[in-house]
Amino acid sequence: MQSPMDNPPEVVAQFRYTVIAPLVVRKLAYGEQRALLEQQAAQVWTWPDGQCRVVHPRTLLRWVAAYRTGGLEALKPGHRADQPGRRVPQAVLDRAVALRAEDPHRSARRIIQMLEWAHEIERGTLKHSTLTYHFRKVDAAAYVAAPPADTFRRRQAPYYNAEWQGDSQMTLSLPDPAHPERRKQVYLIAFIDDATRYVVGSRFFFDENRPRLEEVLKWAVIRQGIPEIGHVDNGSVYASEYLRRVCAELGTDLRHSRPYRPAGKGKSERVFRRVDQQLTHELQHLVDAGRCRTLEDLNQYWEAWLEQGYHQQVQRALGITPQAAWDQSQATHGAPRRLPVADIQRIFLWHEQRKVDKTGVIQLAGNRYEVDLALIGKVVDCRYDPFTLDQIHVSFQGRAYPDATPLVLRHHRHRDTPQTDLPPAAPATGLNFAQLAADRRQMERDAQRAQIRYAQPTPDRPETTEEVPTRAE
Repeated sequence: MQSPMDNPPEVVAQFRYTVIAPLVVRKLAYGEQRALLEQQAAQVWTWPDGQCRVVHPRTLLRWVAAYRTGGLEALKPGHRADQPGRRVPQAVLDRAVALRAEDPHRSARRIIQMLEWAHEIERGTLKHSTLTYHFRKVDAAAYVAAPPADTFRRRQAPYYNAEWQGDSQMTLSLPDPAHPERRKQVYLIAFIDDATRYVVGSRFFFDENRPRLEEVLKWAVIRQGIPEIGHVDNGSVYASEYLRRVCAELGTDLRHSRPYRPAGKGKSERVFRRVDQQLTHELQHLVDAGRCRTLEDLNQYWEAWLEQGYHQQVQRALGITPQAAWDQSQATHGAPRRLPVADIQRIFLWHEQRKVDKTGVIQLAGNRYEVDLALIGKVVDCRYDPFTLDQIHVSFQGRAYPDATPLVLRHHRHRDTPQTDLPPAAPATGLNFAQLAADRRQMERDAQRAQIRYAQPTPDRPETTEEVPTRAE
């Protein structure tokens, strides 16, 4: 597409004079200039580049003032004094087009940031308007998501930790630790602060279940404090009795969004959309290139993006970055509400009730435990870590009793806990025990042969060709 400024200055000046001619050819009476100005601004003009546009009234007034000051010469497009130094090198523009062609999900701002981080351009030398104009010129269109079907009113929590929004998302696929030749889906579990858009806790997992949710939420509470409201969806992991009990003991109001209406958690949905736009495709490229193969690698890239990217990006609704909004809100409203770490660990333990039989024994997770004999016939509360079933905390009507003693410990972890992810394959060392044993045996045989000295052959004693035994017969 050709810009009007790409035409000769004389052509541009004549076009501008044609537009403002009724305003400058004669002296106008009071109120007549305003009427003519509105008339010229409402008209559709065919510009020198062949496109039809209207001219804003303020632009017309600027042209009139320039003509009255300097005549037709003043209507020519001006040139900035720093114009030679402001032109973006064509190699940089071609590089930006290649980045857009590689992944249409990359926005112009993201491409500029990538070029700056790669030290291919200096910070601030490539403007967003310049790059978007060049993209339109070469028809390098970006990916455009479908517009939402419904509209909603904006709302926002008044301060940090007033509301957390929790959700999960399937993002990409990694090599399956059990079957490296296959791919396995990866889930992102995250909690976002409503007031500041700060990601208070998040992590990637191969599965979405109660232990994974517990891990993310527990460490978010320990590090960032206890929220007043927890807003989650209606998935099975979020609608569990476990999460309701944990939130009740923390003093958090647990709320669920309406079914099939995820817009109530707009902050978390927006963060996940940003992840899809900025990170998912980049991470998939790393996975395909073999540079990101394990969950540990993926979570390291994720933490780096949060720290260097998302938390340092200015949010349009806030006017500042999530990190700055979190710090400002914390400085204004004081320290967050906290509990001792030991109490938080106890709250997040799994909880079940069991009836003590007449021998003072309970059964839990396929194991048998002995409890205080004073609890025979009573229904007791059992709290335990599902990953270590050798310790069960027992209480009755709020009173703590000695921990249960394992009698038959068939299972050391609960069957509902995910299996430990297999570690990545160790690098090849070049050593093999069987090969070492064979080499050592050959060396011993060679040493034995070297110790045997043969006499020089004589006529009465010919040379022998008999093999020397290597072991006792």
